[in-house]
Amino acid sequence: MSDPKVYQQPVRRAPTQTRAEVSREKILLAARNAFATHGFEAANVRDIAAEVGVTHTLIRYHFGSKEELWKDVVRDMYARLDRTLSLEALGHIDLTTVEGMKTYLRHYIRYCAQSPEQSRIMISETVLGGERLEWMIGFIRDSHKALIPVFRRLMKTGVLPEVWIVSLFYIVSTVSQMPFVLANTIRGLYGVDMTSEAAINAHTDAVIAILLREEPESRETWPHLPDWTKRANPPAATKP
Repeated sequence: MSDPKVYQQPVRRAPTQTRAEVSREKILLAARNAFATHGFEAANVRDIAAEVGVTHTLIRYHFGSKEELWKDVVRDMYARLDRTLSLEALGHIDLTTVEGMKTYLRHYIRYCAQSPEQSRIMISETVLGGERLEWMIGFIRDSHKALIPVFRRLMKTGVLPEVWIVSLFYIVSTVSQMPFVLANTIRGLYGVDMTSEAAINAHTDAVIAILLREEPESRETWPHLPDWTKRANPPAATKP
């Protein structure tokens, strides 16, 4: 406020800040897609810059090395996941109840549908192992720490079966994420767009029915499947 020009013209500064925020968001999105599609080593910062319409030098200036850009992508992914699953977003529900867990799963599955790159990056880094994976595990550990008491309570009250907690985490995460990670395969096999509202709702119904034994809510809008899925009898076995 000591600079009269700044104080008198705040409106002029806002668009510049907005453009910078939009540019950063676009860079992170393009980088997320690149790392998810090509892996860390094959992803190219110049290609990311060209896709966004900025210079390679600008990305280097704001994000530093490719590894620092990758870390910013991961930070952004987990920040968005945290916002999606925050109590404010979920509506201050009790996660240790069936209704609370249904709400949690609906939000989590929708996030998985909208951000399959997160799972793809995790799978890529898990296969390779190394320092980047160890760094990413810190974010996952925080998430698991928060959910362990919830899952244990749900198991004790019979909402979820009492099983090894590690298996439960990866059953929930895998069943929620994988159809969206494999969206291209599902499109080729069943002709279903997994990003469609009907497919997201149908998969949410399936996950809730399997994990919580609740009746599906959107059966009437499930995506149509090709005729070969409706055969009355399975085809005869063929000799190898």
